[in-house]
Amino acid sequence: MTRRRGTRAVLSAIALVAATTAWAPTAQAGHPSPFDCTGHESITYGGLGLSSEPTSVTVDGTYRCTDPSGHVVTAPYHTEGTTPGTCLLFASNQSVEKLRYSDGSTSVIVYKAGTSTRVLGFNVATLHGVVTEGRGKGSAAEKAIRTIPGSLPTDCVLAGGLRHTTAVTHLKVG
Repeated sequence: MTRRRGTRAVLSAIALVAATTAWAPTAQAGHPSPFDCTGHESITYGGLGLSSEPTSVTVDGTYRCTDPSGHVVTAPYHTEGTTPGTCLLFASNQSVEKLRYSDGSTSVIVYKAGTSTRVLGFNVATLHGVVTEGRGKGSAAEKAIRTIPGSLPTDCVLAGGLRHTTAVTHLKVG
């Protein structure tokens, strides 16, 4: 009886190893894998004022990302896009974000929708997109951005408008 249980245990272990080995290459082949990132970013506007004329937005930052197994990598990123927003109310932003992870992998996220509101220099935005290349390809992405006032409220009405701010961010993929 003990010998049968031992044999079953060995066979179960072999089956588990075989199943895990068969699954691992699929995950590495670019199938979606969820991860969660937090970070800080520096945002440069082409001149955000009171007009709703589209303006350029350039972002440079660094995420600290954790996958479901608890593995952590850093990921510097660069984003370029536009916003038809104003200093008083941001509108939906459209942008492309490129991440380079410390383990050598990359991701490209295309954001096509989002909401944003601004009150007394604080901006809270949520962007929705899809990972189009690299790690997490095909997965939905959601990014929350909370800016920290970096200028006087009067910068919105001065020639040139608001040019720079910083933010804390949270990115969830998968």
